This record gives sequence, C-alpha cells and structure tokens, in this order.
Amino acid sequence: MKKLLFTTIGIVSVSAFAQTNKTAEFTKKITYKIEASKDSPEEYDQSEYDKVTYDYYSSADNKEGLLSFYYNDSSMYSYGGESNFYVKNNQMIPLTISGVSKTINYSPASSFKIVNDQQTVTKLDRKGTFNGSTCQYYAVLSDPENKESYDFCFCIDENNKINNASTIFPDAKLKGLILSVEPNGNSYKLVYKSAENTKLTLSLDTEKMLTDIEEYQSTPPVEDYAIDEAVAAVDTVSAYNDYNSIYNDPLYTYNYDGSELQDYSLYSYISPIYSVTTTALYSTKEYGSEGTLSRDQVATFYKKESKSLVKNLKSAKMITADQKKELDQFFKAQNEKIKNFVPNQPVDYTETDVVEAWATTDTAAYAEPYDYYTKYQSDYKDIAVDKIELAYDIDVESNEQIKQYAPDYCDNLKSKIPNFQNKSLSTHVHNLTGQICDLYLYNNGGNVGYFETINSMRKSYLEIEKLRSSLSQKDQKLLLEFLKNLD
Repeated sequence: MKKLLFTTIGIVSVSAFAQTNKTAEFTKKITYKIEASKDSPEEYDQSEYDKVTYDYYSSADNKEGLLSFYYNDSSMYSYGGESNFYVKNNQMIPLTISGVSKTINYSPASSFKIVNDQQTVTKLDRKGTFNGSTCQYYAVLSDPENKESYDFCFCIDENNKINNASTIFPDAKLKGLILSVEPNGNSYKLVYKSAENTKLTLSLDTEKMLTDIEEYQSTPPVEDYAIDEAVAAVDTVSAYNDYNSIYNDPLYTYNYDGSELQDYSLYSYISPIYSVTTTALYSTKEYGSEGTLSRDQVATFYKKESKSLVKNLKSAKMITADQKKELDQFFKAQNEKIKNFVPNQPVDYTETDVVEAWATTDTAAYAEPYDYYTKYQSDYKDIAVDKIELAYDIDVESNEQIKQYAPDYCDNLKSKIPNFQNKSLSTHVHNLTGQICDLYLYNNGGNVGYFETINSMRKSYLEIEKLRSSLSQKDQKLLLEFLKNLD
C-alpha cells in the first residue's frame, strides 16, 4: 500500500500500552472510501485505495468516536491488519486489542491533538457536493491569514442529522456530517459512502485514559542545553524526575542510555514483551491499582520470558550467534535495572550527577547519528548445512497466499531435487535454491532473516563449486538441467 490518508490525520504508531477496564458505546457506523484525483500521480492508485475500508463509529451524544481502518482484501490483510483510533476531547488516540484477552490498550506518548494549540479551524470561501449533498468547506490552519496554507481541509453537510463533526472538532463548535477530508494538493480525498445504526461497546476507561494523555502532553519537553549549562541540565532532570514514576520504570519501556541494541532489527523481537509488561504495570499495587498484581510478578515474568525468547529464537535459527549474544547482554542489563528500580522513590541528585550531566551534554553535542545498519562479517564459510529449514515452508503452512510471491519451483521443493549420485551435492542444491525462495519473500510477506539467508546461499554456492570438478558427468548434466529449468 502506498500513501494513504495517514498523513492527513497525522497518524503515529503505538509504542507503549496501558490497560483499560470501563466501557465506551457507539451507535452509528459511518463508512468512508478513498478516492484518487483524476490528475493524481501514478503513486495514488485507486485500485490500491479500494482495498482499504475506513469506518467511523460515533456515540449517541456525539462526544466520542472510533476511527477504524483495515484491508478488506484478504491477500493484503496480513500486512496491514487493522488500526483503531479513539477520538475524544480533540485527541486522536491509537488503540490496540490483544488477540487472546481482548484487552484494549493505548499509548499516551502516541496520542496527539487533532487541532494543536497553534492551529485554528477556519471556514473557507467554497462549498462542495458529494453524492447529491452539499457541504461547507473548513480547514485547519496554522496561519489564519493564509487560507490556502492548510495541511488538510474537510467539507461538512451542516444540515445533516448525523453529527460527527462536533466529535472530531469539539472546540470549533461545528455540527453535521463530514462528507470529505482532503489533504492540500488535491491528490486524493476521504469521501463519505454510507451510514447505518450499530451497537458497539468497548472496554475502555476513557476518563483515566484522557487524564494520562493530558498529563503526558502537559509535561514540557527537555530542551537542548549548551555544554556550559550542565548544572542547569541537572536541575531540569530533577524537575521532571523527582520520583520514580511508572514512566521511569524499566519495565515500562527500554531507554536509550548506552545499553540499547546495536542491531536495530532485534527490536522487533523484544517489543511484544514490553507490550505485556507495560500493560501489566497499570494493574500493580505499586502504581495505584486496586488489583492483586505486584511489580515483582511482572519483573519475574519479564526475566523468564526474555530468557525463553532468546532461546527459542536461536533454536528456530531466526537469529545468529552474534545476535543471541547481543540479546543476552541487553536483557541482562535490563533485568539489572529492573531489579534496582524502586517505584515512587524520590530521586536524589549528587555532585556525580552534575559531572555526568556535563559529560552527557558534551557528548550529545557531537554525537554521531545512530547507526541503523548491520556491519558485514565474513562468517558464511563456517555455516553447517545439514538440516535445511526454509522460511518459505513455514510461511506457506500458515498462509497459502505467500506462494504467489515466490517462484513456482519453491512449492514442495525437496521432491524436485534431482537424484544426484553425490549426496552432498543434493543437500547444497536444495539449500541454495531454497534460500533463493526465502529471499524472494523478504519484505514481500515472509518472515525471513535477510543476512542469514544470504550467508547460507553463499555457503552452498561455495560448496557446489568445490564439488564441481569431482562430479560425475551424470550429476553435472542433472545440475545444469535443473538450474536451467527452475522457471
């Protein structure tokens, strides 16, 4: 999927989670669709937009809403899933729903204001017509003097009984049905399609959620300090961290403090653990919950789960020995921080803190950009190719649609390997051609270790070349014919 309406509403990803336990009820379902402009560049492909459904749910009192969008094409769903955003009090709040427990989670850090404090909602000097209904255009402006400087505008049927405008823009005192949302540039728009009555109830403690978000958004960001302002930096740190709150807890999320992972790809493996521990912290007695869960229980879960995760990843050959070592070091450091962290304890600052703050500001001023790339290591020659486990076989078992993204020969590949006289040749031909299948699935629907795949290919290619001069004429002919006829 190329550019969607994500930029129109400033959607950001969920990075942390918090448990909820009350209810929100929605009685109206409003469906929208994306329409590409006739003059749009090729990247705005209507056929791609048709694969996405946008549903907006509104409450009976029009004070809260839920935006849900998802792929309606089964072949695409596994890549995008479903995204949900709770709307209230000018806040757009990403939600996630746990598949097993159905617990709904949210992130104060990922929530954002639909209209920020520097913007205004302004009436434009034009009207529109959609599906026979007329509407008045409004825009969210950062510069009230320039009505064409908007990031997006929207058209409201102000006479319609359906009213989602007051939910989305509560401070603008607008009413009516939003018929379109359009980014500046007229390349595409979100257009009203239909509406129907519904009954949707979510377990959502909206009062607590909004309190958490407003508290997070009202905390001033830490500014950049000059090197000669180290003492002021310590004062600022003290002001924001007078006690060990839930947001400082290393079980809440990991901090970039020198113990972070150098191999950025490994973060995808550790995030699910934090999604569980972050949610669980809100139910602990240490952070004000009336439940029976303790922080020690969460810490014990983290320690056991992290150890099991690394073991299982290595056993499934999803990580290399070096990646295992890095994950082990990371979790060892995190478990030490978790052990030493005391919830709600006041933070004392010493002379050492001043020195460290001075050094930190100095380092930050000249820090190199974070290296997201993996440095090359020539270790493919040491790989043992005996038991061949292909990502293609595992992915196809869980999703038959994956087959269309790799060559046809990949399906049931083992049975297609020629009956070579040299058994070592059979093994390496199977591995080489199978790893090629995996490589086609990398970034194309499969769960593939990119560097591991390349290294395994190189190993088998090398071994085949080493065998070539000793192969019988029959094996040489079979090899050539097999490789020529793969596609």
